[in-house]
Amino acid sequence: MKQILLDAGPLIALFYAKDTYHEQCVAGFRQLIESNTLLLTPLPIVFEVYKWLMQRTRPEVAQQTLLTMNDSLHILTMDTEAFNQLQTVVAQLPQWKGSLEDATVMLTALQYRCPVWTYNFRDFSIFGAREFWNPESL
Repeated sequence: MKQILLDAGPLIALFYAKDTYHEQCVAGFRQLIESNTLLLTPLPIVFEVYKWLMQRTRPEVAQQTLLTMNDSLHILTMDTEAFNQLQTVVAQLPQWKGSLEDATVMLTALQYRCPVWTYNFRDFSIFGAREFWNPESL
């Protein structure tokens, strides 16, 4: 089965109709579902999406999104060993200004050997060549 790792951007755009990428993300998620792609996301990304929606929409929107993500995504947790690896990677990149969520996405993509769907390429460039996915042009 194909799988893809989701960053926060496409999820936010899917659930926030005013987002610049909303229509592209709706179409993209439709493509992924039609091709039976397993949708992976690290738990910190779920927290990031929920917090973003809580701050910019109504609590009901964030809460419904949380339920939908729980039902639709394969949410990946992090054990102590993975957290220690994350700390090591971040410590080795003192010039990097990305978030721990960004680092979690990249380490998880490496672990699962799958493409990443993001709109935040700048923060991921330090990790070298990675496979990224974007919806087909409509």
